[in-house]
Parts: sequence; C-alpha cells; structure tokens
Amino acid sequence: MASHLSRCCAAAGAVARISIFSTLALGATDRATAGTRAQGPQDPPPQGEQGPAKPPSSRLPEVVIRESADDGRRLEQVPIDNIGGRDLIGPQEVRQAGSTNLQELLRRSPGVHISEETGSDSLPNIAVRGVTNGAEGAWRSINLGMYADGIPLAPAPYGQPGNSLFPFPLERVYAIDVQRGGGAVRYGPNNVSGVVNFLTRPIPVEPTVVGRVRVDTFANTSYYAAYGATEGPLGLLIEAVYKDGESFRDNGDYTIQNYAIKASYALAKDVRLFGQIETFDDDSRLSDGLTTAAYQADPSQTLSPQNRFRGEQDRANLKLEWDIDADTLFEVVTYWFDGTRTFFLGSPTFYGDAVPTFIQATPRPIRTVAVQPQITHSYRIGGGEGELLFGLRYLQEDIVRNVTRFFPDGTSTLRSEEQYDYYTASAFVENRFRFGAWTVTPGLRFEYVAIDARNRISGETAYEDFVEVLPALGIAHQFTTEWAAYAGVQSTFAAPQAPQIEISSDPQDISAQYAWNYEVGTRWRHREGVFGADLTLYQIDYSDRLVPDPDQFDVFVNAGSSRHRGVELALDSDLTAVGLTGVSLWSNTSWNDSRFTNGQFDGNRFAGAPEWLASWGARYRHAPSGLWLSVDGTYVGAAFSDAENTRELNAQGTRGERPSYVVWNAAVGWDHDLGDKTEVSALVGGRNILDEEYFEPRTARGIYPGPPASMVFQLGVTHRL
Repeated sequence: MASHLSRCCAAAGAVARISIFSTLALGATDRATAGTRAQGPQDPPPQGEQGPAKPPSSRLPEVVIRESADDGRRLEQVPIDNIGGRDLIGPQEVRQAGSTNLQELLRRSPGVHISEETGSDSLPNIAVRGVTNGAEGAWRSINLGMYADGIPLAPAPYGQPGNSLFPFPLERVYAIDVQRGGGAVRYGPNNVSGVVNFLTRPIPVEPTVVGRVRVDTFANTSYYAAYGATEGPLGLLIEAVYKDGESFRDNGDYTIQNYAIKASYALAKDVRLFGQIETFDDDSRLSDGLTTAAYQADPSQTLSPQNRFRGEQDRANLKLEWDIDADTLFEVVTYWFDGTRTFFLGSPTFYGDAVPTFIQATPRPIRTVAVQPQITHSYRIGGGEGELLFGLRYLQEDIVRNVTRFFPDGTSTLRSEEQYDYYTASAFVENRFRFGAWTVTPGLRFEYVAIDARNRISGETAYEDFVEVLPALGIAHQFTTEWAAYAGVQSTFAAPQAPQIEISSDPQDISAQYAWNYEVGTRWRHREGVFGADLTLYQIDYSDRLVPDPDQFDVFVNAGSSRHRGVELALDSDLTAVGLTGVSLWSNTSWNDSRFTNGQFDGNRFAGAPEWLASWGARYRHAPSGLWLSVDGTYVGAAFSDAENTRELNAQGTRGERPSYVVWNAAVGWDHDLGDKTEVSALVGGRNILDEEYFEPRTARGIYPGPPASMVFQLGVTHRL
C-alpha cells in the first residue's frame, strides 16, 4: 500500500431544448440561464457599473445553440476571474483556421507543442508546458488530459493514458477549452500539464443540415455531414465523418471514420437526460522514421513500407441531470468504451525494399467503464456566496497486451500475452467562496487504484495498489471589471501504466509518479475586447519520472525528478471599437525550462521540450461581403531528441538536436447568408507557405519530416429546414 498523504502534508439549469451534450464536462460546465441562448463565458457587465462585477461561474458554460458571429465571440474569452491559466478557441476560429488536423489548432494556445507523425488526426503527440515523456518527446500526449464534451478520450485513463488510439477527428471540433496547469480535483490523474476539452456541435433547436468537404494538395479529403433538430422534449444530432488520403509521404495512406448520435430528453420540468453513442475506425499506413541519409535524399520516402496501424472503438455515455431545487443540481454521468488498436511494425526498423526479419503485431484490446454521481449546491455565507461540488467515481479498465511476430515463411510466434485489470475509486470535493472581489477555491481529491496483472503464458501475477490524497487551492482577485489576478497550487499523480509493468518472477519496482503545480498570473480585458492580455508564471515539480529506455524497446527506467517552469504571454485585440472594423490580432509567446533535477540525467533538458514557442495571427473580415483574410505563423525553438541531450544528429536519425523552425500559413474565405435559412462558406488556404523544411528526430524510430507547402480548399453549407 502506497500513500501520497505524507507528501501532501509537506450551465446545466437550462431546459432540455437548449441543452447540449458538452454539459458532460464532469463539473467543468455551468448551469446556464434558461432561455433561448445559454449564458456565455464572458458576458459584458452592465454599462456604467462601478467596481468588480459579480464573477461568472468558474465552470465552462454550455455553448450556444447555433453558430453566429455574436455567439462565437462568447466562446473566445475566459471569465476574467478564472483561477488558472486557460484559454478558449472559439467556433469562428475553428472554422476559419484552415487546419488539416486537430493538433494544428492547439498551436493557438500558449505553451502547446506538437510533434507531427502521420499528417492526419492519428497518433497525436501534444505536450503542454514542457511536460513531455522526457526521453522521447511527447509520446502520445501521455501527460495531457484530453476529453470530448468532458468524456476521456484516452482508451484507459489510468492504465493506457497514451492516445495511440485517438477516437476524435478535427471535423467534429466546435470549440476547444484549454486549461493549463493540471486539473486533478475535477478530472483525476494523468493531466500534469493540463486539460484539453474538445466541445462538439450543439443540438440545434430548428431542424438543421450541415455539410462540409475539404481537400488538399496531398490528396487528402474529408467529408462531414450532420443533421439535428429539437421536437418537444427530444433533441437529436447525428454526425458523420469520413476522411482518407495519402498524407505527404510514401506509405502514408489512411482512412478514418467516425459516426455519432447524441440526444437530449426532458423527462420532467427539472429532470433531463443526455446520451451519445459513437463508433470510430482508423486504418493507417505508417511512413515511420528515416535515417539521416534517407532524409537528406528524399524526405517524402519511407523505409518501412510494411508498417501499419489499425484501431477501432465503440463509445457510449449517458448523463442524468436533476434540479433538486433552485440552488442544487444532482448529476450522474456514466461512460463506456470498448476497442482495440494494433501496430504492425517491421523489424529491423529500417529495412528499405528488403523483406523484414519479421513483422511484430501489438494488439491492445481495452475496455473501460465508469459511473460518476455528483452534486452541486449554491449557498450564501455571511456577506458572500459559496458553491460546493462533491462527487464520486468508480472506473474499471480491462487491458490485454499481446505481442506476436509474423515471419516471411508464414509462421508466427506469440511472444507475450498479459492481462491488466485496473479498479479505481475516487471522491472529490471543491468549494468556491466569493467575498466581494475575492474568489477562493479549495479542493481535495481522494484516489484509490488497484492493479491486478497476470501473464497468461507463464501464469505469473503482480498486484499493486495506491491510496492518494490530492489537494488544490486557487485564489483570484478582481480589481475591476477588466482586470484580475490569480494564483494556484495543486497536486496530481499518475499510477503505473500497463506498458510500464513487467509481469515476471522478478517484476519491476515501479512507483506512481507525482507532481505539484504552481502558477500565478493576471488577466486583463480592455474596452470590450479592444485589447486583452494574459500573463502566467508557472512551475511544475514532478517526481519518480518513468521514461522509456532509449536503447531497449518497451523497457522503462526511473529517471528521477524533473522541474518545469516558464512564462506564458497571450495578447489579442479586436480593433473594431477604435475604427479598424473587422481587424483582429493575436499572439502567444512561451518560455519554458524543463530539466531533470536528479538521477542519471540530472541537469539535462527534457526531450522534445523547446525553450521558446510563439504563435501569432491577423484577420480582416469585410462584413458587407462576407470576405475575410487571415495570416498566421508559428515559431518552435530547438529541442533535444533524447534525455542524454545528444547534439549531433546520428546516422540512424534517432538522436540529435532538432533545429528551430518557423511556419507561415495564410487563408482567404467567404461566409454568406443566402436568405434566412442557408449559410454558405468557402476557404482557400496555404499551409507552410514559405515551404520551411523542418523535422523531428525520434528515439528508436528515426527522423520524421514536417509537411512541406500545400494548399487546402474547403466548402461548407448550413441549412435550416
């Protein structure tokens, strides 16, 4: 029995016809005011009001019913008194970004670094605030909690948090809520660097049909179609995504499909039911890495023509909301997913046109089920207000890890077959106190995790359990309606994951990983959006870091402790109020220093963690015609590919320093209403328009080139029947 206790001591109230399924955010949503439109995250205060306005709820409100210029703006600003680093990528920004995959969108948030691998939405490698895997970069976004409408996207949040199976495509993104700096109290473990919640399209009131097609010069094509309506107490939305293409490299062919049905139903005046069922399928060939010589000769080629990825998953979730009274909301959220993912990789890694020694298949059947009841109660205390959230969660995961080798003569060998069962129980409580301009939010999460593992071939077993107490405290002070400051501290942990546990007569001695997150910042909004600024300083202390051995596949070592500290500055401006109608500007700059603080890599920088990141953009929209023009760019600083901080790029392309690079994008588009019922849109965009050549050396895999210059074309129509 392990304990973290000693370390610690050192808009849901809207009627069903306007509710949407993003309220499944497990406490990250707000109880919206009933009416024809939900309350936005940052409604402007009444004109002439003096002093701090009554702060809005810290939970993200429901998104609005339909996409309009006004409604989209309401999803682009964080509440002024939010107690941590956070930003929103709104519906308009999502539509007009011209991005070809989901990772590109996240570059618009401070401190976010991505590593391209497939060119599609498969296998995302996303890191925030320099918290990579330490030895080989982002490693399937393992330290970042990613959710869709509040439901985890990781196939197994405790035992397999890496997103090698990522069941959510760009086409279904309506808006994005990025909460940096952890969220252990509300969300649980494995979110040391933050939480990203992708919001899907709301259920419309009127019968509505949406269609969108996108193609690019790499022969990638995506199709999105949706139909939704609300009739009486029932709301329904059906979404379909089909995309395929060749990416920008040989052997990069892929097909991704995602089909979803979500619904809301008013059982009674104060009782609502929400549900969603979806299926996801990903069949992708993998170009994989290159040697240094191969990259210099032709970055688009592949040396691994047999490599392939296959993943599929069925998902369902259900939520019940009951307004017990005007101040009390009771919710029960359940979710279930069942799927498998398999890599088919040739060995040796680089084999060119020759037949590989063998193909190794690594299927991972994974099933996860969870139930979470929670209650939110608002009350008055003295001269202030309080809001108490209390919840419980039971989550169970069943994971099977197989390794089979297929040889050229048609024979095969089962190398391993291991079963991992995770039984987890959580309790969490958070109370937000408001006294005048002050908001104080203490919280506490209790976690129990039991891991029961068995080697199906040898019969060996392993068992570990953990009891953890994770405290948090956030404070905000609103000086005026336009300016606030905030500070916070919270603890989080990550239980040993299935790939990190060897089941044998001499099992590995692996402990859980722990982190403390500290941040302080200020947020300013001037003259209703004419100028906005967010400045955040943070430090993350992470202990017992488990990282892959750079020389041995699927072997992990305890690399000791690490420290991640930095500064994030976000600026944005809508110049309409000062006479430049339709002009908006934004920029993000981040400095990060991520280093090991003891162990064999003491003092070394983390792999894949750039010291400097920056992104910027400008947009002009001519309202009478609906024409718009945008330009944006990204700067990514240099980073090492391994924990040893090797500077010279080796012949295999697996070790060495990755140079810095700058990527520019541009787009021109047209949005227009054809009468009262139909909206059409068109976009022509250029990605990496200056054809910047950049790459990522990856441990044990080789060099992954970045995509060269390309064009993207998109047409869309929304019709209300």
